[in-house]
Amino acid sequence: MVSRILVGAALAIGTAIAIAAPAGADPSVFNDLSCSCPQTVSNGGISLTEQLQRGIQAGLTGVDPVQANQ
Repeated sequence: MVSRILVGAALAIGTAIAIAAPAGADPSVFNDLSCSCPQTVSNGGISLTEQLQRGIQAGLTGVDPVQANQ
């Protein structure tokens, strides 16, 4: 009786493993992890380093940088 249960369980597990779909990933059609966009430069605006410096300065003084420029 026990041997029949073990054989049945082994067959069920073997069948489940054989039927299971392989785990594999297809490459993304939409290229989610890459960007071919050209970098744009703002004309007449402040540079990125100036924005960073202003943000750090505002963080250290506790002033909102948007309100400070108005």
